Amino acid sequence: MKITNVKTTILFAPFPEAIADAARTIGGRDVLLVDIETDEGITGTGISTGLGVASGSEIHIIDAIILQALKPMLLGQDPLLIDHLWSLLYKGTLRFGRRGAAIRAISSVDIALWDLLGKKAGLPVYRLLGGNSRKVRVYASGGFYHGDDDVEKLVAEMTGYVRDGFTAVKMKVGRDPIQDAARVRAVREAIGSDVELLLDANEAWDAHTALRFIDRVAPYDIYWLEEPVAPDDLDGYVKLSQRSPIPIAAGENEYTKYGFKELIARNAVSVVQPDVTRVGGITEWMKVAHLAEAFGMPCVTHAVSEVHVSVVAAASNAPMMEYFTHAHYLQAFMTELFIAPAGIRRAEGGYVYASEAPGLGLELDPQLLARYTVKVST
Repeated sequence: MKITNVKTTILFAPFPEAIADAARTIGGRDVLLVDIETDEGITGTGISTGLGVASGSEIHIIDAIILQALKPMLLGQDPLLIDHLWSLLYKGTLRFGRRGAAIRAISSVDIALWDLLGKKAGLPVYRLLGGNSRKVRVYASGGFYHGDDDVEKLVAEMTGYVRDGFTAVKMKVGRDPIQDAARVRAVREAIGSDVELLLDANEAWDAHTALRFIDRVAPYDIYWLEEPVAPDDLDGYVKLSQRSPIPIAAGENEYTKYGFKELIARNAVSVVQPDVTRVGGITEWMKVAHLAEAFGMPCVTHAVSEVHVSVVAAASNAPMMEYFTHAHYLQAFMTELFIAPAGIRRAEGGYVYASEAPGLGLELDPQLLARYTVKVST
């Protein structure tokens, strides 16, 4: 089998209403699809996601790297030699890569290669990876800022997740430590003590401010505080992990096993969160998970549940997966676009199921593709 072509499609769909965390305002969902075609007629599909802005500059940079740098290295190669191809692409982009857009480009290609391998083998990816449990626990992620009536909307959203059967929920913090502590208290009182409450600060604070906030919310039994400081502030993470009674989680903005080696070896976090579309794809995600397992550390995901469900179902140290059900995401195309695997479309009792279809089990809705396509390369 040989790779005969690498094609990309860029899509953007605006949200009905912009949403905000502590770091940014998100106006929609932009996605890059990568199709790897072969001489046997089998095609694997991978994805990358952007910042949710109509201009899509981030996605266009990743697209350019795939087409101009990675595609020439891939043509004529055996797509089943995934680890070999990962090393080839990584070494071939060292001068302008190692982190950021180049690794994100490699990630989307790697995801496509695993999808292709599963289709060739007639097996779902989670089984190819070893398989741990098809049933995957998910936490309901949301809790964005809503303006003047923020607390009322926040409480309604979080209690709605609990009524839907979720046993863990996540909300945004990272603006004002005092006001955020009041928001946390309101949510904890509303959802009760039996539901796990996770917080995400989106890199907004320095270590000192984060510690002030932690002191205020520690009595509310917080499951973890995610990304309290900038991703490159490793010393800040170490300081927080040494002093905080709340576990610290991070990693969605980290790249490859080399970046995670420092987070894990220095005990900078209690939970690692590699994103399969950023860390280096499925190949690298599993290596990070195994590295974390060797240190007795859980490995949890960031967004993109349609792909992450396959790796979480294969990792014994992945206790749950991030899952978006907020109306803004349901109405945007990211959750509509992948109409399969069916088990990922709606969580029941706080769980979803990995697809048993060959590959990643993704089916693309042609009507949604036509509606939201911004650019196609052939």
